[in-house]
Amino acid sequence: MPAALKSLSHFDYAVVAHLKVEPEQQDFVDSLDLVFSELQNSPRPDLEHAFSIVASNEIVGFFVLREGTALPEWAPPKVMTLHSLCVDRAYQGNGYGGAAIELAARWVSTNRPWINSLMLGVNVRNVTARAVYLKSGLRDTGATHYGPSGTQNILEYKINFGGCV
Repeated sequence: MPAALKSLSHFDYAVVAHLKVEPEQQDFVDSLDLVFSELQNSPRPDLEHAFSIVASNEIVGFFVLREGTALPEWAPPKVMTLHSLCVDRAYQGNGYGGAAIELAARWVSTNRPWINSLMLGVNVRNVTARAVYLKSGLRDTGATHYGPSGTQNILEYKINFGGCV
């Protein structure tokens, strides 16, 4: 189950286009063609980082990290936010969601040592994702935000300089 990150350009949609989530998860995850369209048209391309999650030479998932002026309005300064995390339905239940959180935090710690937290919003109805996030070390901040598909809980993963908590 070891996983790794592979950095993607904003034009690498074809690399992850095969990823599919379960039908009941589709309300909570933006379609990848929409995500890549937004990345390609971003006014801040240097502040939005796309990654694939790779295991055994297979692409099993995807997410985007945002920083600086690309942060959503609910995020405080000096954090990075994680968006559009999806693990292909064929690989769900194998720990890749948790691995993605750990890999993202490690990337932030190594590449942005001044950042002390990784944050995300999870829809309150997305019980499965919320459980994965909490099990992976994210903590509920108590804050909420109204997102495109309803109320989201804001979760945070504290990062130590030189390593993850």
